[in-house]
Amino acid sequence: MPSPTFPAIRDQARFWDWHWQHWEERNVLSEWCLRRYDTIFEVVASLGLQRPRMLDLGCGGGWFTARLAQLGEVTGLDLSEAAIAMARSRFPTVTFISGDLYKSVLPTERFDLVLSQEVIDHVPDQTAFVDRVASFLKPGGYLILSCANKFVMDRLEPGQFPTQPPQHIQQYLSIRGLRRLLRSHFRLIRHTSIIPLGHRGILRLVNSRRLNSLLVRMIPHRTLDALKERAGLGYTLILVARRHG
Repeated sequence: MPSPTFPAIRDQARFWDWHWQHWEERNVLSEWCLRRYDTIFEVVASLGLQRPRMLDLGCGGGWFTARLAQLGEVTGLDLSEAAIAMARSRFPTVTFISGDLYKSVLPTERFDLVLSQEVIDHVPDQTAFVDRVASFLKPGGYLILSCANKFVMDRLEPGQFPTQPPQHIQQYLSIRGLRRLLRSHFRLIRHTSIIPLGHRGILRLVNSRRLNSLLVRMIPHRTLDALKERAGLGYTLILVARRHG
């Protein structure tokens, strides 16, 4: 099978500029996004780090980066100049940098924690991405990463999500794929998923309205969703890993 062809970095940047210039129409701050923010913020707090140095990769408009600033020193990095301009105007006390992750002049082994939400599935070379992330972290530093769950994405109904332009790279990962990518630099500590979704294959049964309407008579809806999420059946995967060291 031939290797996939990916858009040039300038074309990727152009797409993401357009995306952030139309962030409201693109529903960037959706209910799902806010749920992810809340979950990841709880995970950060659970690590018990004291005023950590943090790097928010793919920070976009800076909403979550600014929230992280409550906990320690944080830097936001994004490929999109439009996103960074918006972030700086909204949150002038937070440090934001626009640029290519692979060419950034950020110092190595500086950060206690790197966060990356919905980035790894939108880059052409995922191994190089993990290498670069590891280089930013101190030995023993933490990575919190989220991405779309390939298991769920493969079982969505056709047309459930809008079609994206070719500049929008989509390389979805399973937990197994993430383990394989991370193991050279990281030890996976824990993982979960959020937002049960999908109605094809086994998920047709798991998320059946009829079955779930019967189950919620015995199990609260929130508990039922939590069980699915712990089983890895949520749309978004969230994991915590620690750099070897």
